[in-house]
Amino acid sequence: MITGKKAEEFNQIGEKLKSFGVKFAYHNHDYTFVDLEGSLPQDILMDHTDPALVDFEMDIYWVHVANAQPAEYLAKYPGRFKLCHLKDAEPGTGDPHQRGVLLGSGEIPYAELIKQSKELGMEHFIVEQERFPSGTPMDAAKANASYLSALEF
Repeated sequence: MITGKKAEEFNQIGEKLKSFGVKFAYHNHDYTFVDLEGSLPQDILMDHTDPALVDFEMDIYWVHVANAQPAEYLAKYPGRFKLCHLKDAEPGTGDPHQRGVLLGSGEIPYAELIKQSKELGMEHFIVEQERFPSGTPMDAAKANASYLSALEF
């Protein structure tokens, strides 16, 4: 269970890593966006970690399939998300581990999200493809790169 105690642990880890020139970052999944006694664990982490010690990597897919709004969440914590995973979700409410599709063929509005996230401090965009509904991983990499290169921000 993620609590304020976990946030303090993240701060301690961040402090230790800082002396080595490394920045600690946390990557979310859907479970940090599930209500826990009236709070979201992700909010607890965001509110109780030191931005000088802890960055966050938003996995936009997991925020989306948790029925949270990635755009609203990015705006709620400007400058806190320095990295993100880009992966798309086929429409529906099926098993979230089986909804991954090529970028641009799902329901996540990446053109707007990428532009907004850059304005809010996002620095690194990492394509993550876990499911290959058609073709090989290299086919997916090519299709994802083609989709991203066609976007205008």
